[in-house]
Amino acid sequence: MSNMRFTRDLLLVLVILSVAIITPVAYFASQASRDISEQFIENAADQAVARFQSMTLSVEATLGLMRDWGASGELHLEKDDELARLLFPVFSREPLLSGISVANIDGNSFYLQRDGDRFRSRLVRLDQAGENTEEKLWSSDYELQETTVSASTFDPRNRPWFTPALASDDVCWTQPYTFFGMQKAGISASTSFVRRKDNRQIVVAFDILLGQPFQEFFKLAPSEHSRVIIFRHDNMLFIPGSRESESGFTSMTDVEDALVRKVHANWTGEKALADKVVSVFHEGRVWWCGFRPLDIENRSTWIGVMVPENDIIQHAGRRMYRVIGMGVLSLLVASGLAVWLVYRNRHPFSGAILFDPEDPEACIRRLIGQGENRAVEFKSTMRMNLHTEKPGKEIELAWIKGVAGFLNTDGGVLLLGVTDDGEITGLERDVFESEDKCRLHFKNLISKHIGADLSKYIRFLLVPIEGKTVGVVNCVRAEEPVFVKDGNKEHFYIRNGPSSDELPVSQALNYIKRRKR
Repeated sequence: MSNMRFTRDLLLVLVILSVAIITPVAYFASQASRDISEQFIENAADQAVARFQSMTLSVEATLGLMRDWGASGELHLEKDDELARLLFPVFSREPLLSGISVANIDGNSFYLQRDGDRFRSRLVRLDQAGENTEEKLWSSDYELQETTVSASTFDPRNRPWFTPALASDDVCWTQPYTFFGMQKAGISASTSFVRRKDNRQIVVAFDILLGQPFQEFFKLAPSEHSRVIIFRHDNMLFIPGSRESESGFTSMTDVEDALVRKVHANWTGEKALADKVVSVFHEGRVWWCGFRPLDIENRSTWIGVMVPENDIIQHAGRRMYRVIGMGVLSLLVASGLAVWLVYRNRHPFSGAILFDPEDPEACIRRLIGQGENRAVEFKSTMRMNLHTEKPGKEIELAWIKGVAGFLNTDGGVLLLGVTDDGEITGLERDVFESEDKCRLHFKNLISKHIGADLSKYIRFLLVPIEGKTVGVVNCVRAEEPVFVKDGNKEHFYIRNGPSSDELPVSQALNYIKRRKR
């Protein structure tokens, strides 16, 4: 048996070595010029789209937290100094922000703007006559330096971010427009909430100058002579160094660059090519061009990447040397794998903690033997309070927060029907009428407190062992942040050793941002 296993492992190593050597050679032998061009350009375009989506997700997450703060009464227009100090740290979390607006349906508004390393705030009380505006200058240390009073007719209700936010429960994004104070082009994301203490509806908006995220996209040009442009469906382009219109975009009628005009003509002339790579002949050279919408749902603004064919050929040559190096590395890794496989014949690897449904009883005993840790947790029951001998919501929430902790960290296994000291007591104490009733109750709790859309990261099994039934909840790391819903509140948990700890709002936001990297 040992010899058969050894032979099988050696054959596996031979297969891996063959794949490691043949695959790179076959790849380059099968690729045509167009295929290489598509991959080369799509990588750059996808990076830009990924950065844009990452920015929008981060802004929307922060706006969601602002909405929660506001609903609980922490955003007070009446206390502008207190509001300014509350909003200052938001600029550190969202470096692309240029300004934050808070306004109510009466037209009163507060605006906080980044000005170099300092800040300026403006409070407008539209319901007051005369000098109804206070403008303040703040230092980089958030100290008040200067206050001026004036009259203003600024009405936030006329800004493009106000009305859409009132009519939606989600975050709304504007088209590019000119900001009131800076007179520069940008976009705004806004949301609204109802302050519970006085039932007043408030709108919060984040301003982002177009030049800030777009300049980051221009840096993604994949080669020395390649170029990146931003353009829209309505024949308007955002080009570095060009004359900006009110919206920040330049009309094609004002663009003198012949290459840009040819690229744009190819894209608008054949809409079927919108997501593909096309070639353009310009001044004796072939340029390969690719396009991507910055927002998949709202396909009005696009990024275009233009690369001369010579750059792509040079790049492909450099990649050949890299692949050869990777082939050598693959051989070394495969050799190491061979040593490990031989060693495994003598010393089986016992460090895995993932649940194996093929041998559930042995896996449960192994997990119990390891004890509770960052990836393993025990709970005696699913719903029954053993002290009162009645079902209790607190019992359910106790293990649900453990599941959320696994999903927000690195996954793990929860055993239901096992005490903290590892004794198997089974789920019979929960007094379910049948296993189907037990599974249905588990499913309903996950849907209610975590969300049905996140159940894809969770597997629930009932395993008979020692005449009792143990519930196994196998969790993998979720791609999105997971919150535990308890009534009108939401809680964020992560694993910390053998327990699940709740993070406050500020720490949760920073953790979620780091987790996406």
